[in-house]
Amino acid sequence: MICRALTIVVLLILGSGCGGSAPEHQRVAAEDGAVRLQRIMVDDGGVHFFTFLHEGKNVNFLIRRDGNGALHSHLDACYSCYKYKLGFVVEERDVVCIACRLAYNIDDEFWDYIGACAPIPIHHEIDVDDVVIEERLLEQAARYF
Repeated sequence: MICRALTIVVLLILGSGCGGSAPEHQRVAAEDGAVRLQRIMVDDGGVHFFTFLHEGKNVNFLIRRDGNGALHSHLDACYSCYKYKLGFVVEERDVVCIACRLAYNIDDEFWDYIGACAPIPIHHEIDVDDVVIEERLLEQAARYF
């Protein structure tokens, strides 16, 4: 039974490889060269996933608040496993890479590399009540999706 379950998981991972597409989360669009999200939407201690569409690709990213209250933004992809286009999932207080199952605690200030798996950070700025990510950064990130 365990062998069968492992086989199914491996087939799902391999089957979703380079030909698949990234999942879709809440869709956001750029205006005047930037994606703007109301800070109140993402500054609650949880993890929030978004999708920016660029040239037919879902460019997924997430925003989280760490245990010290600072906001962080990352692509919904890691340096090692991005090719599987699976991204991350939230399990309790962790963000877990679906492909390799490495977990990062939401409250940690820094998400350091564990092996080759690490969520890819993406720069954002705070503009009064908004979290702002430049459109060009999301366009450049499309290569991971």
